[in-house]
Amino acid sequence: MLGCLVYSSDMKKDDVALVKRIGVEIRSRRKALGWSQEKLAEEADLNPKYLSEIERFLSNPSATILNRIAVALKTSPNDLLDFSPSGETSHDPRVLFEKLLDSLKGKPKLQMELLKRLLDETARLLK
Repeated sequence: MLGCLVYSSDMKKDDVALVKRIGVEIRSRRKALGWSQEKLAEEADLNPKYLSEIERFLSNPSATILNRIAVALKTSPNDLLDFSPSGETSHDPRVLFEKLLDSLKGKPKLQMELLKRLLDETARLLK
């Protein structure tokens, strides 16, 4: 296996958090491009199963693997590492929208209705 399991006993809490952020960032950018895991794996010359493990936080990619993924996604490894204090690396609306959609999964109907009103009002104010 090319990486180590995220939940191995030798990994610190901060290490696990970093691997999760990397996986989320890769998944968000891949989905923003409308790509399947198979497409990204092909572009980065990776096994699709290994890419799936990275996106599910089961594998910790090496620097060379991270670079291949970044090149395929037309971004930099720095963006995928997400070291900014806010946790936000991209200003690409497609990536931000994909992250928003992921965070809304399973939310109650009332919260979704309130969010819709907030977005409608924001759109109105931006005109």
